[in-house]
Amino acid sequence: MSQYSLSQDSKNKNVIIFDFDGVLADSFDYLYSLNRDGMGHIGLSFTKEQYRELFVGNVHQGFKDFINNDQKYLAFSEFRKANYDKYYYGEGKGVKLFSEAPTFIKKIGKKYILTIASSGKQENIKDLLKKGGVENSFDLILADSSHSKEGMIKEILNKYQATPGQAFFVTDTVGDIKEAKKHGLKTIAVTWGFHSKRRILEAHPDHVATDFNSLAEAIDKF
Repeated sequence: MSQYSLSQDSKNKNVIIFDFDGVLADSFDYLYSLNRDGMGHIGLSFTKEQYRELFVGNVHQGFKDFINNDQKYLAFSEFRKANYDKYYYGEGKGVKLFSEAPTFIKKIGKKYILTIASSGKQENIKDLLKKGGVENSFDLILADSSHSKEGMIKEILNKYQATPGQAFFVTDTVGDIKEAKKHGLKTIAVTWGFHSKRRILEAHPDHVATDFNSLAEAIDKF
């Protein structure tokens, strides 16, 4: 038996799993700058395209493989941890939700169970959602800077006792689509995030959304 207890209303709703950065939050430039400077800290150059390419698979393993040195990887990780908030908030000019995101979230939150599975920091995610007035729209926020999405997907499916047919993943990266497909989840790819439309189509998502209106329409088709 599951450790979670669900209301009848929750049992009747489909579960949406959102990636956060690049889907709901406009964060690419800030996170790239953080990681570029972290690479510079250990003597490596790092382009935007190299950063994007890490999200084709497990991004954390991608960083390890790119650096290919345990001592340097540790120094890089320590730099990111020490400077994450500085770059994320950017002295008042940092990461924000996409302008259309709050209205979109409020609209679909009435019909679906909304969750987040992110490699970012949970406190930062909650802070941005609170600023957008939509923190309470999400039933569960899973965020961690070291684990893959696989464990998060399993936890979400377990909590809501959901079959793959009752849950789907919304993301902007090839790596997330691969993870979702391993669990039999339907996927919706957005084109305004870390990966371009051309790149993300290579992963064969079930639907592609080019704006928040088409994303809402795609969700309602499930």
